[in-house]
Amino acid sequence: MPRKARAPEGRYVNYFEVGHNAAEFVIDFGQFHVEQDMARLHTRIVTSPVYAKLLAAMLTNAVERYEGDHGNIEADDNDDLDPLEVVRQSIDGYDHALRFLAHKRANKG
Repeated sequence: MPRKARAPEGRYVNYFEVGHNAAEFVIDFGQFHVEQDMARLHTRIVTSPVYAKLLAAMLTNAVERYEGDHGNIEADDNDDLDPLEVVRQSIDGYDHALRFLAHKRANKG
């Protein structure tokens, strides 16, 4: 009987850096922390240009399916998204949800 591979470790990501040279793409993943006004990188993926292009196509397809199921992902009216502002808004929303859940738990009967 074949052994099952372990599920990969899940990490929250709200910050990305992408670079490339002639032979490979380097994608760094991390988490932006408002209180430190900096990102802490935790994972680096290095892949060939062919697989980077495949990843881009897969992400595009996944976003299109998501928007088909849940509606458009709202972005700023202009095409120049400020990644740090998106991160700050994301963190503010996450913090609000955590405070709400903590309050709900504290007031549970």
